[in-house]
This record gives sequence, structure tokens and C-alpha cells, in this order.
Amino acid sequence: MSAHEPAEASRLFERLFAAGDLDGLMALYEDDAVFPTPHGTSTGQAAIRATLQAYLDSGAELTFGETLVFQAGDLALMHTPWTMKMPDGSSPEGATAEVVRRQGDGSWKYVIDNPDGSALLGHH
Repeated sequence: MSAHEPAEASRLFERLFAAGDLDGLMALYEDDAVFPTPHGTSTGQAAIRATLQAYLDSGAELTFGETLVFQAGDLALMHTPWTMKMPDGSSPEGATAEVVRRQGDGSWKYVIDNPDGSALLGHH
């Protein structure tokens, strides 16, 4: 499964997350992608896989809103609002700041996947 337009990466991520499909999620990332969080930045497939596995293991349910895309050639900046419903009943919300790049086959993959967007400003 691959994204054929930038915003499709977010829709696929939401669907694959709900299915608990870690391999499918990882197919959405370039090999040397980065995934910053308040706990540090995961770089590369192995580190991002571990980070995503922890999110999946949390039992959270993820819902995305409509993705805003700014495309410049083979790069696109995306912002997607999200809500996570946690097993404890809490519902954290936020918005992403992500960069995807068009691949040689025309698909789009994450280069930078910042799920917390500007909320990371206080964690640098």
C-alpha cells in the first residue's frame, strides 16, 4: 500500500494504525526518515519501528482530521489535526508537521514525521 498523493499518506497511516499493521506503517517511511517526539528523535527504520510499536502497544485509537498540504515539486509539507483516545479515557489532541517526498515510482513517503507539530517547541 502506498500513497499516490501527499495527503494519502495521512489517510493510510490512520487506517494502518487502526489495523495494528506495523509493516504497513513502515512502508510509508523513507529509510533515513526522522520521527521527533517529546522524548527524543527516532531516525531510520529500526528506531521509527520501535517508536511506532510503542504507540501501537499503548492501545490508543487514532483519528485524523483533514490534511492541509503545501506542495513544492517533489516535497510537501503537511499538517493534520489528530485525536488519540487512550485506554484510560483521556483524549490528547494535536496537529502534525510532516514532510513527504515523491519517490521514483510516484508514491509519497515520510521524510520527517512530527506528530506533535509545534507542541515540540517546548521540548528542544
